[in-house]
Amino acid sequence: MAAQAMDLLAQPWVRGPPAHRDELQSGDKVFLRQANRWEAGTIVGADAKSQTVHVQLASGVYALSLAESASLLQKAARLLIVAPGAGVKTLGARFRALGAEPGFQVEVAGRKGVLYDRYPECWDTGAGAPNLRTFGEDLVRMGIHRRADCLIFGSRGGQVVLPLMWSALGDEVPPSVVVNGGCAMQLPGPVVRWPHRAVTVMLLGGQDFFRGNLSAEEYMMRTCQCVGPSNTTTAFFYVPEMKHMPQDAVIQATLGCLVEAALDWSKGGLTAVMKHLGEAQEALIRIGFGGVLRFTTQSGWQEQRFGPQVPDRPPAPLSPRAPKPPRPPCPPGTAVSVLPVDLAVEDSPESHQRLAAQARQLAAARPISSSGDPVRSRLLEFADGQLAEAWAAEDDAPKSQPAPKAVMPQRMVGYPPGAGISVDRSQTRPRITYPGATQRPLQR
Repeated sequence: MAAQAMDLLAQPWVRGPPAHRDELQSGDKVFLRQANRWEAGTIVGADAKSQTVHVQLASGVYALSLAESASLLQKAARLLIVAPGAGVKTLGARFRALGAEPGFQVEVAGRKGVLYDRYPECWDTGAGAPNLRTFGEDLVRMGIHRRADCLIFGSRGGQVVLPLMWSALGDEVPPSVVVNGGCAMQLPGPVVRWPHRAVTVMLLGGQDFFRGNLSAEEYMMRTCQCVGPSNTTTAFFYVPEMKHMPQDAVIQATLGCLVEAALDWSKGGLTAVMKHLGEAQEALIRIGFGGVLRFTTQSGWQEQRFGPQVPDRPPAPLSPRAPKPPRPPCPPGTAVSVLPVDLAVEDSPESHQRLAAQARQLAAARPISSSGDPVRSRLLEFADGQLAEAWAAEDDAPKSQPAPKAVMPQRMVGYPPGAGISVDRSQTRPRITYPGATQRPLQR
């Protein structure tokens, strides 16, 4: 990790008052209007004193006044992955590919394996602070919701952090993409009301142990029942063959489309939302997966079935995990880092140790004040947090997933009821093609 390239004073934990998503900072991906087109670039300097912004394009560096930037610059959408439970290492290639898109700037908040990465005390296996609840409270205090255009959650983040943000912020929570649908479970602790207008797009797996002993239909119905009857900004895909840690190909096929749908839904454009959700359906079909899409509208839940419909089967039992060798306890630091996705995926103990040393150097260089220096205190807290993340990084074993087996099922059922399957014989190898997804309303 190139620690020297990071401005630690701009870290949300350190800087104090939270940044707004419209604020321009060095490193931000932007589009600069050039004649009648937009050209992708990066902010390489923002000088508040001279009121200028410098933008690096392929053709060179351009200087703009702040007044000009208001009409000539458009920021890329900032996506924030909430790390605990999101599979940042296992799905890192997919997250990095998302961050390579010119229209997306992807960051990762926190890290798995540190002290806050455990369930709250109201859970059977929970613990007191620090835990995922206090981690979520820190994200709210840091103003993450003002910084990000879209949040991406995995299992534990969806179960604990997103409901906490809903409880604290309501409809101010940015559009959210939730893998495993942890927010739509019967969770321990106080009941959290599903927001009225905040956008939530979920990806559920039929081979995910989150499903429990429910049938596929019961699982989908329970998910629908978690959503308030007035909500018109919620959707979920149910993919029968998806596992708890989604197959790489499933994430590759769906993640970008789900993010685009969530972003457009927050702007009120249902036509664009359905276009993105339809693209996700088509991508899943191409890799041999079918499933169900359900989404809320003014007239209630709607359903579309697409691709091969496989017979319902219960999730496979969890494989036992080998016990971990004994280690010294995790350092107590819990300051939350927000790192570019490339740095988060490639992190190492040494990279976090370098960030910790850099933060301590910055703290030591600040002038001593008799009234105290909150920035200096937060830099030291950030350094302690980096030592904890360095400890957690030592526990990472190299992980790789075999290529997913996109095998067609032995028997197709219910796609859609009464629909025929047409065979395109123009190719050497017959190719099964499916009619377009049909839509039907569901009762609330």
